[in-house]
Amino acid sequence: MSAHTHDHHDEHMNPDAHGSVFKRIWVPFFILFALTALEFLIAFTMPHGMARALIFLALTVVKAYYIVAFFMHLKFEKLTLALCIILPVAFVVYLIVLLMLEGGYIHNMINQ
Repeated sequence: MSAHTHDHHDEHMNPDAHGSVFKRIWVPFFILFALTALEFLIAFTMPHGMARALIFLALTVVKAYYIVAFFMHLKFEKLTLALCIILPVAFVVYLIVLLMLEGGYIHNMINQ
């Protein structure tokens, strides 16, 4: 048991271990920060429209991936657990898209 504690202590004293902690925590943080800054830049400089909405949607999906993959540690899990989480989310997104399309159709029909 003491050998395990000693190895654990050596891991914390190893400078390479610090680098891996930096990569696991701070690199995703800075990527998310940059994506958020890009969203703010787009929000204040780009005119409203479908292109802006699609850019926001794409950036939101990328940010959601980074949050789930790194901060919720899903990137390091087995494929079955990842699929148990990703597939229902994909179906919910598909449902939302279909409801938005159907709602737009109904809105157009009422206004005619």
